[in-house]
Amino acid sequence: MSKRNYRMLTLGGFFGLLTLIVIATTWASPPEDFPRSLLLLLLGGPLLIPLRGLLYGRPQTHVWSSLLALPYVVIGVAMATTGGHQAYGLLMLVLSLVFFAGCLGYAKAARKEA
Repeated sequence: MSKRNYRMLTLGGFFGLLTLIVIATTWASPPEDFPRSLLLLLLGGPLLIPLRGLLYGRPQTHVWSSLLALPYVVIGVAMATTGGHQAYGLLMLVLSLVFFAGCLGYAKAARKEA
């Protein structure tokens, strides 16, 4: 795969994950015993930190963003194996793995190109 394809994979996983968190937290299955805004800040806030570097295609941002995707993998697995949010958990798991794979592929392709 080319560097451009990995970048599209990264951005697709990133924006898909961010969109999923916003939709699920505010509309689809809002928490009843926890403030929505705090949950949105805890889940979506860390994703906003590497946004600029990902949009500009900086390889170093892709490297450490791959580590940022791992907690979302864990959350997705936990949600997919428990209670009534299995579809949400599976979707989070898939999108975070796409984000992770895209980040690593982009970093590897950029290193090979340099």
